[in-house]
Amino acid sequence: MSAGFKNKNDSISSKVVESKSGTDEKTGSSPDPQVKPKKHYSTRRSFNTAYKLRVLAAFDACESAVERGALLRKEGLYHSRITAWKQQFNNSKVTNGKKKSKTLRTDHLVRENEQLKKKLAQAEAIIDLQKKVSELLGKHILPNEDTE
Repeated sequence: MSAGFKNKNDSISSKVVESKSGTDEKTGSSPDPQVKPKKHYSTRRSFNTAYKLRVLAAFDACESAVERGALLRKEGLYHSRITAWKQQFNNSKVTNGKKKSKTLRTDHLVRENEQLKKKLAQAEAIIDLQKKVSELLGKHILPNEDTE
């Protein structure tokens, strides 16, 4: 009986040694060293202004909470998203934000253009005055260009 007992301990210790060495007990092969690719998640949804306006109009057109819930389920949206969009449109960040920046930029460009026109007119007047002074004194400031 003691011999059978030793055999049980020997088989248990050999299994422990095999599992520590990295081999599978059942198949006897080593585990796959390749790294498994990570699960790819879908990208975050983005919504353009036209879609937001269309959904908000449909949401406001709903008469009961059941209809609003059905609309949100159909579009795959949460109520918090709708309230955030309403805040954006009430604060006019979405609709007028781009228009304001464009009008500010064009106003700035128009003012800059007017300033440059004034400076050009001044420079032309100074050049004309210098030409007249040089003709009166008989000295030519700018050399005559005779290319012939």
